[in-house]
Amino acid sequence: MKQSMQNPLDRGAFLVSIDTEMAWGTVHHRDGSPHYTYQQEREFIHNLLGLLERYQIRATWAVVGHLFLDRCQPENGRKHPEILRPAYSWLKGDWFDPDPCTDAQRDPMWYGRDLVESIRSCQAPQEIGSHAFSHLIVGDPQCSAESFSSDLQACRQAAKRMGIQLKSFVFPRNQLGHFEVLADHGFTSYRGLTPPRFGSGPKPVRMARRVLSEMGVLPAAPVLPQYRHSMWDVPATYFYGSSATHWRLLPIGVMAQRVRRDLSRAAQQRGLVHLWFHPHNLTAHPDRSLKGLEIIFRKVHQLRQQGTLDNPTMGELAESLQRKALASPPA
Repeated sequence: MKQSMQNPLDRGAFLVSIDTEMAWGTVHHRDGSPHYTYQQEREFIHNLLGLLERYQIRATWAVVGHLFLDRCQPENGRKHPEILRPAYSWLKGDWFDPDPCTDAQRDPMWYGRDLVESIRSCQAPQEIGSHAFSHLIVGDPQCSAESFSSDLQACRQAAKRMGIQLKSFVFPRNQLGHFEVLADHGFTSYRGLTPPRFGSGPKPVRMARRVLSEMGVLPAAPVLPQYRHSMWDVPATYFYGSSATHWRLLPIGVMAQRVRRDLSRAAQQRGLVHLWFHPHNLTAHPDRSLKGLEIIFRKVHQLRQQGTLDNPTMGELAESLQRKALASPPA
């Protein structure tokens, strides 16, 4: 099926994708050091789920597949031998060296079946998506298609044991690649990169266009999902997180107001707003983070009540777009 140049959305759409990694997001960095703290993630996720329930916000949780487990152990002295290791030249040792291969009681930051069950129990329907089984850096040239395929297979099997069918994928560290493998494993959507909404050219020109857009003088083109690689590319539009320098410096109301403006524009233009973050991005200032999300969610609720904005998960959006495409007569 070819992507139509026409807008495939009936209304504006607000999506949330949450990269859920726990300890798996702290390792395998080129400099060898952990980059994030994650000890407060369980409490933060619990509070976030309460906020999602309050405003009936649907989200796609991109979960590292190892978190579907509550325990694991080596086989013949080798950890997860079913997964073909990537050949990263920058990696010292084996990809699974950090895996404790114990259980959730002894090493709760490496196992997350309880978290997945909490997400599935949310009164606002949530989607469980995939963030690879072991947080492979898929877009690295030294990650082979075979390695990625074996990782996805392990991920799907672990999800299946929990009765979960994976449809949506978020690439670890937003390094995209091996789309054909992803499609072969039955995925229907993935989170794409943020498109350039303010044209090309020198940075000052792009910044000027952005300022004029924020002032309402120069409208920015709406962000739209695209059908690529036999799947739906649902591009990210806004990273929400305290690790961004501007996030720390500006009042939370100012940050949330920018998203609110984007939501109003998306409702008018039938465009897409796709907010994303890791829980560990928000645990340094949890109350501030949740306050900002609540401001955004209130706006989503308002536009949804007006009938100008939908709030699907990535999987739901892909399914509805596919149905619409199949029902449309050929050009």
